[in-house]
Amino acid sequence: MTERQATLALCACLSFFLCCAGCKKGSRSSNIKCGDNCFSYQYWDLLPDQPPQSVIRVAIGGDSRNDKSHVMPWAFDQAKKRGAKAFFFLGDLEITSEIDKHAVAELKDLGDVPFYPAVGNHEIETFGILRLPKEESQRKVSKFKDEFLSGSAINLAPFRDTAVYSVDVEERIHFIVLDNVSRKGEGFGAAQLAWLAKDLETASDGKKIILVGMHKGLANNPVTSHAMDEDGPQAKQDSDAALALFKNYKVAMVFVSHSHMYAAYPQDKDGLQVRLTGGMGAPLVKGLAEADGGFHHFLLVDVSSGDGNAPVRVQVVKFQCTPPCTPSRSETDESKEID
Repeated sequence: MTERQATLALCACLSFFLCCAGCKKGSRSSNIKCGDNCFSYQYWDLLPDQPPQSVIRVAIGGDSRNDKSHVMPWAFDQAKKRGAKAFFFLGDLEITSEIDKHAVAELKDLGDVPFYPAVGNHEIETFGILRLPKEESQRKVSKFKDEFLSGSAINLAPFRDTAVYSVDVEERIHFIVLDNVSRKGEGFGAAQLAWLAKDLETASDGKKIILVGMHKGLANNPVTSHAMDEDGPQAKQDSDAALALFKNYKVAMVFVSHSHMYAAYPQDKDGLQVRLTGGMGAPLVKGLAEADGGFHHFLLVDVSSGDGNAPVRVQVVKFQCTPPCTPSRSETDESKEID
């Protein structure tokens, strides 16, 4: 038995003993807030197969984990074929960080397309739920940075306990990657918010189109509470503080993951646009129909500086899972899920 097989077998055992008791098979995950209206958050643009000359295209996805349907290599291959200049991954490469190297091997499918990941809870916690001592968590963050964030193009924030950075794509797109999982129950933290404000100011002064990615969605969104809502009062306060900065510096769009589904929604009444994309192979939200966002996918994002009304357009690229392939669907409530 290989290391990965042993890890996944242990995960299955933990899932049975820790999660399945008390779960009602067939019912929808309790975290879903949109009720019978989830279908109204299922909208996206239709993009050409290749980006026009004046457009920069990037790919974005999140939550691969055990990826039984092999969505990740397909997404990487499609992103490369359809002209993406970078792939931003929003966390949870594998079920636990000890086997992230298996995901690293699949990066070959991207060819020369740069890969920029955010840290997810499965990178920090054992199986995504078991928090280790602070020193061990910091070691995991450091290992993540060494493996993925050592490129010269990355503006890495000088924090030991979080993985925070920004990167420019062809001098037009400024993409900020935040960390709202390393400090469990503490949100972003004051230092990260101060760094964010400074980075946003610099990008705004440079007339960049600003995009932001992170693992967990902001609190009080209309679709799911499987977001910063779960992490307590300080996290909610930090979520509000980050949202205020995003609006102040006119962030074009925010991308989040963690919940294994797709949704497009305004974060608040002021209309800051968010795309939830957690469909790159992890088990889809329990009981969520495909029409409501329960499908494997990744996003193509086209950015044009010449269109002031709609500088960012987003297409969902759905994974075509034909027999014998079957979509990976969870029978566990999101707040308890580990497999």
